[in-house]
Amino acid sequence: MKKTTLAPILIFILFNSLALGVQIIDLAKANPISIPQVPAIQIGYPLTSTGGYVNSTVEFGITVNMFIESPTINSISYSLDGEAPVIIEDPKVTNSYDYGPEKIDFKTYKTNVILKDLSEGNHTLVAYAIDMSKSTTFIVNSYYHVTALSVLSPNGQIYSKTVSLTFAFTGEIEKAQYYLYKGQETVSEKPLSANTTLDNLSDGIYDLYLFVTTQYGQDSKLVHFYVIGTPTIVGATSLLAFSIAIGSLIYIKKHKQPKP
Repeated sequence: MKKTTLAPILIFILFNSLALGVQIIDLAKANPISIPQVPAIQIGYPLTSTGGYVNSTVEFGITVNMFIESPTINSISYSLDGEAPVIIEDPKVTNSYDYGPEKIDFKTYKTNVILKDLSEGNHTLVAYAIDMSKSTTFIVNSYYHVTALSVLSPNGQIYSKTVSLTFAFTGEIEKAQYYLYKGQETVSEKPLSANTTLDNLSDGIYDLYLFVTTQYGQDSKLVHFYVIGTPTIVGATSLLAFSIAIGSLIYIKKHKQPKP
């Protein structure tokens, strides 16, 4: 292969490798892995206020985690307000191997429960799977509107020192507060009245908990993001580029055709 043809190819590989390196950092470090509880049964709560208010139709997700070697679960059941259990057969199952730092092998069974035409007032939902059970309580208010909080930034990307905290919600803020953690260390916790800026952040993985209360109730969100300073990015990029350049030179030297 001629050098004039090889050079553009090597440049293309270089830039794609740099882009891939940034994506790997983004996926591996901006989204830390949480270790699931096994065995366990959980009820995924819908978007509600702290008081548990929902409308007359609500959907819950029931999740059961079991070790890989455990017997197959053929059904999951639930009971609303002490009524006869409703059996859901053949729940969807997915397997996970070497999951997280502890390398757990487990399988997850999932099913959704849609409750319709619920009466006003208090309700209790109990989920069952083999010898495990889990319950949750909620309050039906057909005229209830949720706060519907959404975090626009940060959004799981890589940031450099300064991060904008931007969020949207339904209603008017009565109370809002965020809690920022780096590992087990509390970085800051402050009340809010609007969007703000998180600055002077050191390199590392962060967990941001945001709570907002409006006239419709309270909603909360958890966001993971990663901070890496510009000098660190430049250094890592330069090292990667240097490594690729050395590899390219070795490749050219090995494949250099002798002159006739």
